[in-house]
Parts: sequence; C-alpha cells; structure tokens
Amino acid sequence: MNPQPFNTGYLPEENGHKVFFSQYGNVDGPAVVRLHGGPGSKSKPKHAAEFDLSKYQVITFDQRGCGLSEPAGELANNTLPKLISDMERLRTELKLDSWFVAGSSWGGGLALAYAQAHPDKVKGFLLSSIFLARPRDDAWAFSTNTGSGVERLFPDVWEKRQAFLEQLAIEPAQASKQLLAKLLTGSLEVQRQITAGVANWENNLMNAQSDISYLHPDEVDEEDIIGVKIFLHYQVNNFFLEPDQLLRDLPKIKSIPAILLHGRYDVLCPAEAMWAVQKGLDNVETYMLPTSNHKLTADGEVARFIAYKSFLKRYA
Repeated sequence: MNPQPFNTGYLPEENGHKVFFSQYGNVDGPAVVRLHGGPGSKSKPKHAAEFDLSKYQVITFDQRGCGLSEPAGELANNTLPKLISDMERLRTELKLDSWFVAGSSWGGGLALAYAQAHPDKVKGFLLSSIFLARPRDDAWAFSTNTGSGVERLFPDVWEKRQAFLEQLAIEPAQASKQLLAKLLTGSLEVQRQITAGVANWENNLMNAQSDISYLHPDEVDEEDIIGVKIFLHYQVNNFFLEPDQLLRDLPKIKSIPAILLHGRYDVLCPAEAMWAVQKGLDNVETYMLPTSNHKLTADGEVARFIAYKSFLKRYA
C-alpha cells in the first residue's frame, strides 16, 4: 500500500508557476527531499516509500509544469536554475535548516546541481541510476550519431523509431528540436503520434528484463503529452547545463556524505556515470546492483531501502 502524505500544498506563485509539494512520514524526523525523474515525470507516493517513514520526514514536489504543479506543461521560466530556486523556496517554506537530498535518474542529476549551488544546505546524498545529462549521455541514449549508442542493443526498437522519425520528416541528429517544434504547433493527433513515438524508444530502455511493448497514439493522454513536451524542452536546451558541469563542480560538494546505487545493466544511463561521480567524492558508498537495469528490479529496490536506511542511521 502506498503511503499517504500528512500534508500537501503549493509554494507561492513565482514566474507564473505554482509548485505542488507533499510531506510524508514523521513530521519531527530528519528531512529528506526526494526528487523525481524525467524531466517531465512527477512525484509519486512510492518515492516516499523508499525510506523508513516511521523515522524520517520525506518531502516530494512536482517540478515546474509536472504533475499537480500549475500550469501543467508550461515551458516559460522552466529551467534547471528555476528548479534549484524552487527547492530552496520549499526548504525555507518548511522551515528546514538543511536536509538530505535523494533522487533517481534525472532526479540524481538535479540533486547534484542543487547541492553544488547550496552545499551548506545538504546533509547527504542518496542517489540511484544517476543521469548526468552530459552530451555523451544524451548521444548514447538517443543515438544522435547512428551506430554509436544504445541502438546497437535494440536494433528492432531503433528501426521502429527511425520509421517514426521518417514519417514526420525528422532528422535523427536534430530529433529533439524538430519534435518539440512539431509538438508545440501540431494537432492533437500529431501530439499523440509524437508522444507515443518518443515514449516507445525511451520506455523500452528502462528494463531490459521486460518484453518490448509499444504505446499506440490512441492510448496517449494529456499527461503523457505534457511529460514528453517538458522532456524535449530540457533536451533541446542541453538540460540547462554546461558540458560535464555536474562532474566539473564535484569539488564544491566532495565532503558531503553520499550513497550511490546503480544497476549493473542500466542501458539507458550506464553505470559509468555513477562511477565517475564517486571518484569525485571523499565520503561515498557505492553499490552496483547485479541484476538491475535503469528501473530497479524487486531485489534492487529492497537493497536500496536497506542501504538508504543504514546510511541515514549513520548520518541523520
């Protein structure tokens, strides 16, 4: 059963955005902010369930334009620096001097970016399946240079993506920019077609232990369209990061305690990212989960819960 929040609310409107947040667990316990992935996904009760809620307060929020944040899908003033600013506003709103920062995938990258901007506010990191949003990471996952990325492991899915791009007269090397332009100006039918095409590539890279499946455009809803729109917006803008920025700025946070977990067989965000991060930190535990992909297997989720519980017991 998913946990229920003891409080929900919105941050005061800023730049036309109202950010939704939830609080779970022990109101008097040490605070952990858990960041969702994407960009373009949303916070979920299962994110809070990664922690011992009898001891810790877990805070989640929907990044700008995502989930219950308003307005849904808004791209104006939706940047990485604005997400970092929202985190600081949330910490201040909840009257927290500092907190632990947790995240998976894009949430891991956001966690590092936030800490590099506000190192004195972070007690420790709890990160899994990190996405560093480097040019090499984007090129690997979305194969902007055909033949040099993960498409070598998924030739059947890649051919379907190629056919989807050709149908829309999209160049693979310019896919994100051209898809976003068509998504913003196209009919609902085109929006559904693009959303399904984008999802059918990335979603099939999440868990190599599941069979390949495809979303039909008729199955696409408004939330799906919004998620893809925000993701493409960030991708087009290089995730609002300079190349290798998150690794370059690790010296700013090298003394902060950290625990990092990554699936050995994560083909979407290879474990090399986690390995690079741990080399730049002085006080870090790392765990390579032997059967997990980008989406953790059941035993990987159990391992994460136990590892996070042990880490917080030492540092909270």
